[in-house]
Amino acid sequence: MISRIGGPSSVFANQAAHEIFLDADPVLVPDLISVLKRGRRVFNRVEAAYALGILEGEKRTVALERTLSDKNENVTVRSFAAESLVLGHRSQTHSVLLRNLKDPSKEVRFWCAFALGQIGEKKALPALQWLAENDHRIVKGWWAVSKEARDAIRTIQKNRKRTCIYCVR
Repeated sequence: MISRIGGPSSVFANQAAHEIFLDADPVLVPDLISVLKRGRRVFNRVEAAYALGILEGEKRTVALERTLSDKNENVTVRSFAAESLVLGHRSQTHSVLLRNLKDPSKEVRFWCAFALGQIGEKKALPALQWLAENDHRIVKGWWAVSKEARDAIRTIQKNRKRTCIYCVR
C-alpha cells in the first residue's frame, strides 16, 4: 500500500489511502510519515496525510502538526494535515491549529477552523469570531471561511461543557 501511496498514480495513491483508512494498521505510521515528508508529488503527500488521519500515535501527530505549520509545504497538503489532526491528537495540537488560523492561506484557515470546531477548542472563539465577521474568501469546492468559522463557533458553543474527547491522554 505504501508503494501505491508514494507511486506515480494519483488514482492508486487515493485507493491505497482509502484502504488504510478502512483497515488502520499502526505498523504503517513510519512509512506514511516518510511519504508525508518526502513524497515526490503533492498527491502523494496529500494521501499520506489523509491516511495518517485514522492512525494513532505521537509520531503521527507531531508529523501532521509540523506539516500544517510548514509554510513551504503545499497548501493542499497542509489543509489535509489540519483536517487529519481532529482525531487522536494531543493537547499541544490545539495551539498549533489556533496559530494557523492566521495563516495567509484561506484553505489552511478554513480547515483549522473546522478542526478547532470539531475538537471544541473554546480558546479559539475570539479568533473564530474575527474570521466569521471578516474572512469572506471562498474555498473552492466548499464555502467561505467565515461560514466555516460560524459553524465551528456553533459546534463549540453547543458542546461547551464537554472537554476534548479526541485528545490522547
